[in-house]
Amino acid sequence: MSELYVENPLEFWCNNYGMSSADVVFLGVPFDGTSTGRVGSREAPNEIRKMSYNLETFSKYNKRDLSKLKMLDYGNLIVVPGDTDKTLDRLEKTVKELKEKFPVVIGGEHIITLPVVKMMLKQHPNLKVIQFDAHMDLKDEYIENNYSHVTVMRRISEIIGDGRIIQVGTRSFDPEEKEYAKKHTITKTPANLLDYAVKGPVYITVDMDVFDPAIAPGVSTPAPGGMSFTEYVELINKLSEKLEVVGFDVVETCPPHDDASMTSLLAAEVVKETILAFRK
Repeated sequence: MSELYVENPLEFWCNNYGMSSADVVFLGVPFDGTSTGRVGSREAPNEIRKMSYNLETFSKYNKRDLSKLKMLDYGNLIVVPGDTDKTLDRLEKTVKELKEKFPVVIGGEHIITLPVVKMMLKQHPNLKVIQFDAHMDLKDEYIENNYSHVTVMRRISEIIGDGRIIQVGTRSFDPEEKEYAKKHTITKTPANLLDYAVKGPVYITVDMDVFDPAIAPGVSTPAPGGMSFTEYVELINKLSEKLEVVGFDVVETCPPHDDASMTSLLAAEVVKETILAFRK
């Protein structure tokens, strides 16, 4: 049967290349097994894919077009419902298969960043992590769980080392997290991040609650205040001149709580603009 006039609406745009020749590779992770606020981020990878079809591939911000890149949608990780350990192990093994690619991982909840960073760290021993997030996610444990969306950056800091996580946009945290951050991470506002020199390979994680809930209401743990989209995209385009970004993820979109799919649409735009900023 001819495939000239058909498409898969559950794939991101412009993914016309096989694994051997693709550069940018999308991977969805429909997992929200430790979510403690709103549940439903497991639906985000497919919803963000659907909303990406509403966007033009050309960016007015950096005058580049996604259609010029070699991209592949690898599909969704087959998660193990109710088993965080097995799901994270599967994700780490899957990301290992993407070596020498530019991974774009779509959650799901924030704990999925942990195995991705573990594998990226093996490829890039000097890796730094820039975290855009309303929350620090530095709790040691939460409800007797050490591996949770609210402990993810604590676990990452333990494997990556002090001063190699740069936290941007945080505005909701407890005293314990703040004290831990003073000793082990670097906190920056979006305005002063540009003045901070980050050398070597960088992995970016974007929790969608970093944005003002007025434009991103459908997140797992909303917090008043936050960035605008314009502030984010202008920042990353300036950072593109300074940073060596080797991959990124976008997490915590929660479609069941997302009026008119506003947040999923924004997440798709964040994916698009982040790729275009850092993948030439």
